[in-house]
Parts: sequence; structure tokens; C-alpha cells
Amino acid sequence: MYRKSVLDNGIKVVTENLPYFPTMSVGVWWRTGSRYEDEENNGISHFIEHMLFKGTERRTARDIAREVDAVGGVLNAFTGKEYTCLYARVLRQDMEMAIDVLADMCRHSVFSKEDIEREKRVVIQEIKMIEDSPEEYVFDLFTANYYKGHTLGMPVLGVEESVERLTRERLIDHYTRHHCPGNTIITAVGRIDHDAFVSRIEKLFTGFNGTGQVLPALPPPQSYSGLKVYEKDLEHVYLCLGTDGVSQTDRRRYGLYALNAIVGGSMSSHLFQEIREKRGLVYNVFSYVNCFQDVGNFGISTSSSEESVEEVIGLIKEEAARLKESGIAPAELAFSKEHIKGNFFISLEGSEARMGRLAKNEIYFDRYEPIKETLKKIDGVQKTQVDEMSALVFGHPESMALAVLGPADPSKIEKIWKS
Repeated sequence: MYRKSVLDNGIKVVTENLPYFPTMSVGVWWRTGSRYEDEENNGISHFIEHMLFKGTERRTARDIAREVDAVGGVLNAFTGKEYTCLYARVLRQDMEMAIDVLADMCRHSVFSKEDIEREKRVVIQEIKMIEDSPEEYVFDLFTANYYKGHTLGMPVLGVEESVERLTRERLIDHYTRHHCPGNTIITAVGRIDHDAFVSRIEKLFTGFNGTGQVLPALPPPQSYSGLKVYEKDLEHVYLCLGTDGVSQTDRRRYGLYALNAIVGGSMSSHLFQEIREKRGLVYNVFSYVNCFQDVGNFGISTSSSEESVEEVIGLIKEEAARLKESGIAPAELAFSKEHIKGNFFISLEGSEARMGRLAKNEIYFDRYEPIKETLKKIDGVQKTQVDEMSALVFGHPESMALAVLGPADPSKIEKIWKS
């Protein structure tokens, strides 16, 4: 059962009571992320996430970790472009402890100067680790060029120079303004008494008023097409190709999800079967959908040897042209819908995923979307809608962008890209 309450200070508390779940997950979510930064402080949201684990007025960093570890629980956090989350997953009998720890981290973290300087080194190592992971780094390169000049194009982790510029005063100011009650959503899933949970949250967050305001909507980015080749000494050449999709609030996204399942979202998809299984040119190839508040993109990513990369790009272009001209086969529609529903149901087996679903519904729709409603939208997808998405993402080759990372010959890549 879903229930929602809004505290006097503006915090939204959303719960889903599932008595048969042996675990419970509780998350503190904020409507902020790297999109709400600028070049000067890029990475500050992610850095704040790290600092919440570094000790409070009554718990050391070790105390925080050990208290949850002692009951076999999970305490973690993540930062995205449009939201940040701090969460715990524990057995039902340990819920009170988990809530107390999360509230303490949110309200009483110390942000000591010594910890900040130490954590800068940790985050910079994390940035370097991404740069050493080309299958991840190529996404950052693609996004930076695709949304250049806009905060959606900035990396969530920031860059070394922006991380080095962070100070205690800047961190606390950003935390106060962006993590205020009006931007806070607390979600919980498991065997939960909503009224008792709200009462406990009210007590723990009493006096948490902050000085920030609900963050306003930001202007949407302009996307940029074209080819960017980043030469690097690697064994493989890594590709990320993309174009405009639809936003998180656009009903057409279900048609795009269906198209994604057919193009490259599974092992039986067109690209996986054609490029890997039939020709053995790659180890992996997949397509993906990113949906943000006001825009989205559809992309394809893979890697191959320097000798095969031109052929791989050509095959991807052939698939795009075929779908643009002919659309999907009728039988593929049923497959894609069952694939999406299967993945959806499997994700709902865990309290953690359900907790996240509650929060994202609030962030993007300001309401709860029942599971039956989501399934109805998936089942309602028609072939014409999927073909419409094919025309959207593949219908204008000149609007597509390609990022290439590795030992590639720019002139050869450009020739096949423009052919």
C-alpha cells in the first residue's frame, strides 16, 4: 500500500507497505545533482555525498560504517545529473537504527577541513579510475560534446581542477541551499507502518528548516551532432553514438523503450545478433535510453579492434537506415513489450528498487504511478508508436553524434561516418 505525507518543513515522506518483504529500504533523496552546478563547482553534489559518510557530531566515519555493517545491512549513496540519494537496506528489526543513522548523516555531518582535503584525493582517484575505464569514459566524452555549454554535459564527478577548488564554506553553502527540506523526499519500502514512520521522521528532522528554496526548472540544453575522435593508446576503439530521444515526462518514451529492446537492449536484439553473433566483430554492443526532466537521448555503444571499427560503424548505420525505412516487424512488438515487463517485474523483487521507484515518481511526476498503470502503458504501445520513435532517432542522420575513443584514424572514421 502506497501512502504519502508532507511534513510542516516541506519534506515529503512516501512509503509502500509490503508485509511479506524480509528487508526494508529507506532513502533520503534530493532533487539536485550535477545539472544544478556550474563549471566552477562541478562535482560538488558528488563530493557532498562523500562527505556525509565522514562523521557527524556524535558518530565517527568508522561508527557510521560499523553500525550498519554489524547487522549485515547496506549503507550507500549515489549522485546523478538530476537527483542524489543516501540510502540504507536492513532487516525489518533494524529499521530504527538505519533511520537514526541516515538522519544523523543528513543533519549533523561535520564537514571537517581535514576530511575534505583527504577526500579530494579520493575523488580525484575516482575520476582517474573512470578515465582508465574506456567503456565508461567514452560516455562522458560523448555527453560533454553532445550537451556542450550546458550543465547536463558536465561529468557527475567533476574534473580534477573543480574538485581542488572546493572549500568547506562552499560545500556547506551548496548543501544548505540545494539539500533543503523543500528539495527532500524520504522514501521507504517494506513492512512499514506509515504513520509511525512519519512520526519518527518528524522527530529526527525537527528543526531541519534550512535556507534553501525549491530549485527552479532549468533551461533545456541544445544538442550538438557531429563526429569527435579522441585518440588514445588502447587495445580497442570505443564508440558511443547518439541522438535526441524524449524526456522522462513524455508518454512516447514507452515506444522508445520498446524500440531500444529491439535495437540493442538484449542479447537477441538486432545489433547484438548481427554484429557479435553473426560476424564476431565485438564482444558487446548495446543501445540505451536516457530520459531527463525535459530532454532525452537514445544511444548505441560498443568497442572493436582498430581493423574492424569501420565495418562496425557501417553496420550500425545500415541498421538505422533499415529501421528508418521499414520500421519494426509486427512480431517484434510483442517481444519487446514482454521483455520490458519481465525486466520491470524482476526489478520489483527488491525493496531497494521499489524505494527508488517511489522517489523517481515523486521527482518527475509529483505522484505515485501504480504498477498496473505502468503495465497498461507498456501493453498499450502500438507498432506505429515504435515506428514513430524509429523516425525520430534514425530519421535525421545529420543530427546524430559519434564519440570515438582509442587508436582510430580520424580520416577513415570521418569517411565512413559521412558516407
